[in-house]
Order: sequence, then structure tokens, then C-alpha cells
Amino acid sequence: MAKVAVALSGGVDSAVSALLLSAAGHQIVGLSLQLGHGPDQAPEHGAQVARQLGIEHHVVPVAAQFARQVVAPAISAYAAGLTPNPCAWCNARVKLPLLWAAARDLGCQALATGHYARLVPGSAGPLLAMGRDARKSQAYFLARVSADLLPCLLFPLGELTKPQVREMAKKAGLAALSRPESQDGCFLPPGGWDQLMAEHQALKPGVVEDREGHLLARHQGLHRFTVGQRRGLGVAKGLPLYVLSLDGMRAAVKVGPEQDLWVKGLRARDARWFAPLAEAGDLKVRIRYAHQGVECKVDLESEGVKVVFRQPQRAVAPGQLAVFFEQDRVLGSAWITEPIS
Repeated sequence: MAKVAVALSGGVDSAVSALLLSAAGHQIVGLSLQLGHGPDQAPEHGAQVARQLGIEHHVVPVAAQFARQVVAPAISAYAAGLTPNPCAWCNARVKLPLLWAAARDLGCQALATGHYARLVPGSAGPLLAMGRDARKSQAYFLARVSADLLPCLLFPLGELTKPQVREMAKKAGLAALSRPESQDGCFLPPGGWDQLMAEHQALKPGVVEDREGHLLARHQGLHRFTVGQRRGLGVAKGLPLYVLSLDGMRAAVKVGPEQDLWVKGLRARDARWFAPLAEAGDLKVRIRYAHQGVECKVDLESEGVKVVFRQPQRAVAPGQLAVFFEQDRVLGSAWITEPIS
């Protein structure tokens, strides 16, 4: 059996991952990230899980890297009128690489996490795939992880559903069962994005305007808006209006009818592929985590990729991550730069 590090956030998913690997006979070491931002409860809660399971536990301080690689880019993106994806950044830039570095220093042969994802065989090594429970799968948020890291990873929950995991935790009497689900923006202060943007002098008040450029209202921060948003626009025109686009230079929010949100494709940059695009079959792209995916055609361009949907899609937001799937396998991903009308 191997010596395996388990990323312990203190929640039920990571706790059950450690439980399963320990029951399988592995020597388990718990690792918790100390982000230095927001509530930052993983060190304390992870230690509690480790004590209950009787396993070794270490805290990995990553405040400087997290601030540089996740928090600062998210602030800059919002100020520029983009919709960032901090979870994907964190997994690829901070959480997995730095936890794996700490695991290696402790003599571990693998790093396990509580993500609902799987690894499947590929021609050049393991490929990332959706968790068996498609509704809970978190493979989308792992799509930017380096391919070199995949052989070192374990996803013990990949074949399980959330109810099964909770039942295992209940039978084992794990205290982590009572903790709430982790949320996006785990690093935010009590005042949320408003407070964080203000602390970094990144608030960008501006205007809300219609498609023709007519002033409809003024807003107090560009970060409060994303493409497709309906509520909180501060506009009353007698018909529903939605955010169509954001202009970072002018801090302008353009709004219009829902029909104008539907587009035929997108362009994206910085594509990263786990397998050759030329060898792929039919592809689907997901344009945000909650998106169900749509069949598409992908063409490589000098600046990135052009994606044409089989059917028009609603609310393509620049800054979000487009993730490409071949059946349940993650083939690659790219950052959305613009919709194609």
C-alpha cells in the first residue's frame, strides 16, 4: 500500500476521501491549505478531521501564492468587465501543484482530493473525466490542471454520488457531516466582492445603457454585473432587460432584451489540450459550470480557438472557461474572449 496525502478542507467530501483510502490500507497524511484570505477555516477543520481519523496532519501556507495567482487576477478581471473563474485558477495554479509539492516532501506517492471527478486511460497517460454523478461532477473546475500532474492524483469519490458519500460519513460518525458545503469565493471578506474591490481601490462605478448607448442608470461597481444577469440593474423600463455586455474601459453595462443574449459561438484564448484535437470525435463545450454543454465545431486560430455551437447558446461571458468534452472525457479548455453573434 502507498503513502497518500489527502487534501483536507474539513468538509464531508475530503473527510470521506481520507476515510476510504485509510480503509483500503494506505498510510494517510492530511494536508490543509492556509490561504490567508477570508474565513480560512481549512487548517482548523482539517485538523479536526485528522484527529477523528487518527491520521497525520500538516498545514501548507500558501497566502502569497494565492494572493498573486487567484485574488489579484480576479480583482483585475472584474475591473476589466470580465467574469473570472477563481476556482479553476486555484485548482491549477495553487491548490493541486502546491499540495502535491508538500506531499512529495513528506514522501507521499499520490495526492487525493474530494473532487467528484475520475481519471481514465488515454494514449499518452491518464485523462480527466466527469464524475459518475454528472450532476455533481467537478471535472469542469479541474480542466486547467497540468497534464503532468494527473498521474499523481487520486479522486476517491469519482464513482460515488453525494448521497452515498453523506451516508458513509453518517455511518462513520464523521463530524464533518454537519459542516456546510464549501462555496465559491471562499476567500472573500465579510463584505463580499464590494469590500474586496474597495480594499484594492478597484471599484469602477459607471453607467447602464441600452443597445443604442442611451443612458438608463448609473451603477456603483462593474464587478456587480455579468452577461445574462437580469436583477440588480437599477433600471425600470416595463420589460425585462438583461446584461448583454460589459465595457471595462468605460465601466459601461449594456442591457437589452433576452433574445440578444443568444449567440452562435465564441472565441477563446490560451487553449490547453489533454489529448490531440485532431484525434477527437464529436465534441461538446460547456461555457460555465452550470451549463449542460452543447455540441460544437472547434477551429484552431492564430490567437486561440473559434467555437461554433450546434444550436445557439445564451449568455456567453468573456472571462469564463470553455471546457471541451468528448463524451465524458475532458479534452481541453480555453478562456472565453468574446461571443460570436
